[in-house]
Amino acid sequence: MRLERYAGIWGATLNPSQTAFNPNNWEVNLVAADLFFENRYAYLRNTSLPNALRNSGKIVSVTEIKPERPLAADEVLLDFFDAKRRMHAIVQGRVNGPGFSFRFGGNNVVGLVTSVRTGLSSYKIPEVLAYRTISDLPRNQRFDIPSTSLRGMAWSEIGLHYSHKNTDGDLHTALGVTPRLLLGAEGFFTEAESNFDYTQRQGDTTAFGRARWEYGLTTRNLTGTGDSVRYRTQGHGFGVDLGYSWAQPLDDDEDDYAWRLGVSLIDVGFIRYNNLAERHRIEFDTVITVTDAAFPARSDPRERITDVSQAFLGDPAKSLQARAFSMGLPTALSVQFDVRVTQMMYVGALWVQRIPVFSHSLQRPNTLAVVPRFEHRWVSVSFPVVLNDWQSLRLGLAARFGFLAFGTDNLNSFFQKDRLTGSDVYIGLKINGFSLHFKEKEKAYKGRKSSGGRSRQQLRKIKCYEF
Repeated sequence: MRLERYAGIWGATLNPSQTAFNPNNWEVNLVAADLFFENRYAYLRNTSLPNALRNSGKIVSVTEIKPERPLAADEVLLDFFDAKRRMHAIVQGRVNGPGFSFRFGGNNVVGLVTSVRTGLSSYKIPEVLAYRTISDLPRNQRFDIPSTSLRGMAWSEIGLHYSHKNTDGDLHTALGVTPRLLLGAEGFFTEAESNFDYTQRQGDTTAFGRARWEYGLTTRNLTGTGDSVRYRTQGHGFGVDLGYSWAQPLDDDEDDYAWRLGVSLIDVGFIRYNNLAERHRIEFDTVITVTDAAFPARSDPRERITDVSQAFLGDPAKSLQARAFSMGLPTALSVQFDVRVTQMMYVGALWVQRIPVFSHSLQRPNTLAVVPRFEHRWVSVSFPVVLNDWQSLRLGLAARFGFLAFGTDNLNSFFQKDRLTGSDVYIGLKINGFSLHFKEKEKAYKGRKSSGGRSRQQLRKIKCYEF
């Protein structure tokens, strides 16, 4: 939906310069929400997302199924991948709050954006951590576990938006920028910075060797009761989206184009958590043996952190490095191309490549998509074909009727019972701009009629007769 000419302020999250090509002079976003999740670690067999949600209390792990305990007809089976492909897991959620865009001076657009976002990402999960492997490791065998990471964050944003279109020359160009203030609510990361040794010995004893682990987390809500746990600001940061576009205008319609090419950097920024936050580090190069007795049951997660420090460093406070840490946004490079096939028929293409800029950055999926669509000012229908992380190919369907837009890039997850590894859905409600300047429209119509239907651009191209 963000590739449309009428995407407006929604499209600014993909390329800020895109609002310069919105035929509407103004719009007001009321609310928009999207959720995406995908993984290559576990899946639900023979089910769809609606069926899995209806039977969420009847999900049974494959490890529980035995000859004496078969799978019931109404149960949903949870199974695990065998790590033949690279394993990963990712969740992205966004709720866009009130916002607007407004064109002034013909070629300038200003706007306001607000949103609440959340993300969770883990890429390159080592094969040894596959469930079927780690749940049945042989005793007294040393495993070399590669570096890996897990990161999660929740935050809100408020930002300004500006785009400018240059209409001089045969090609129209546009640039756009959306700087944003970030209010961090929750954040955590855990990183194994290098390979480490792992050996499961007899009983409850485990040996570790040559490890470098670092982890950080916000702690304000960890020990609170149900009444006191709430969305709180625990850090601040800055983010920005930058974009540039080129377009070939149509001679007979100044609001349309033959094609448009855009390049953008999105989600460049970070959040510094410094309100009840902790960053820890565990590092050693000798063999350390621990038992389950070193980790008793705890009701306070912060006590578990001191248990880890005591077990590996011999001091419950030694792992603490700072009472603050930073995390990066899911930065990406994006390239968009949109071409007009015929009147009201377009084909768009999109490439998004993640680019971790800061340490402990969230990661987004690499995406390649082709999106044919029918587009009218008040109605549009899109048929996205999406390849995520060069592994999973998805077919989708999206529609916009007046002020309401909705869709999914994974139609199969809703309507076909198959191997369910993820899904996504998006919906939005906004008031599109409309004009009541009937006299100006009538004047423009008469001007076109008197010129034989030629546009102003065509008239400019007509040269004076030379004797």
